[in-house]
Order: sequence, then structure tokens, then C-alpha cells
Amino acid sequence: MEEKPDQIQHRTGEADVFRTKVFGIQDGLIGVGSIALGAAGFSHSSLIVLVTGLIATVAQAFSMGIGEFISTRVRMQVFQNEIRKESYEIDNFPEKEREELISFYESKGISRDESSKIADILLKNKGVVLNEMMIHELKIFPEEFEAPAKLGLLMALYLVIGGLIPLIPFGLDTYLGFNFQYALLSSGLLIVITLSFFGILSTKYTGLPKWRGAFEQVSTGLIALVGSYVAGYLISLFMPANFLP
Repeated sequence: MEEKPDQIQHRTGEADVFRTKVFGIQDGLIGVGSIALGAAGFSHSSLIVLVTGLIATVAQAFSMGIGEFISTRVRMQVFQNEIRKESYEIDNFPEKEREELISFYESKGISRDESSKIADILLKNKGVVLNEMMIHELKIFPEEFEAPAKLGLLMALYLVIGGLIPLIPFGLDTYLGFNFQYALLSSGLLIVITLSFFGILSTKYTGLPKWRGAFEQVSTGLIALVGSYVAGYLISLFMPANFLP
């Protein structure tokens, strides 16, 4: 069905936050989930899986949260430095900037005379010129950037949420003792359902069909999860859990 003009929404301004949330959830579900299922394949003990998964969740939350903060902060510092250079050039080499503006507009099919007039008008306002140079020359859109601390906290929070989901059945088995195999299957099912949900949710931003969004998330996740369980099981054949102190 064709969308009406008032139904079309651009969501690039939300891209950084959404990417961080999805990455956090995925890293928790797949990263911690893979470690947990690997431990399950090795030990067949819900307690070992639970402890291993909790340690992995806390460690990855700190690691990924700090990593997101540092990477975003460095990215912003690089761009801010480029903006300072551009601001200096506008103040000290206005003719050079004028020629660059004219070139930008000529490349869009505007005549030399019209481009010169536009450049002369814009040069009366340094802020406008700086914005034009950021967009056309530096390819920088600062309004889309989020605070590094915010993205770091979001990454850590959503990773913890994603990491705890696969551990819920093993926690229930540890304290209620219903069945390890049920815990294992339930954990895998929870991971698949959550990945499907976020895959469908992501289609609001990617434009993909909902089934494809869910399929891509689940299929890539299952490769890591199944591979980790098999690896844990194979390790147990050469180093049985009863060898542990």
C-alpha cells in the first residue's frame, strides 16, 4: 500500500540511539547467550551456566559501555577539531571559502553568476557558511550526534537486559529445580523470540519487510548460539566437567 506524504517519517536523527540499543541487546543476547550455552554444553549444570552468564554480563556491560563512550567521544572530538579548522578558514581565508561555496553550487547545476550571488549572501553570516561547509565539504551533521555518556549508559543498560534474558530459565532451574533440558530449550526460545522482536522493530528504521528483519536477526544469532553450545560440548569430551576442582 502506497504511503501518504504525512505518513513518511525520516528517522536518521534517532539512528545513533537506536543502533546503540539494538547493539546492546544483541550483544547481551548473542554474546552472553553464546557464553551461557557454551557453558551449558560443557557442564550441563544450571548453576555453572548462571554464574558464568552473570559474570559475562557484568564484564561485557562495563567493557561495551566504556567502549561506546570512548568511541563516540573520540568521534565527536575529531569532528569538533575539523569544525574549528573550518571556522578558522572562514575567518582568515574568506575568498578560498567563497570559491568552495561557488564550486558546491555549480556542481548542482547552478550557473556561476547565481552561485556567486548565493555565496556572497551566505558569507554575511558565518554560522550559515560554517553549516554549509560542514554539510558539503566535511560531510558532518553534528545535530545527529548523541552525548557519549548517554550512549555508553544505554549500551551498558541494554546489554544487561539482553544478557539476563537467556539466564532466566537457568536461574529458575537453579532455585526451583524443574529440569536442565527445559531450561536449555527455554533459554534458546527466549533468545529467538527477543531477537525476532528487535528484528521486527528495526524495520521501522531500515525499511525492510518485518519477516526479513526478524529472519536476519534470528539466523545470525542462531549461528553463534548453536556453534557455542557445540563447542562447549566438544570441549567437555576432552575435558569433562568432573575434572574441575
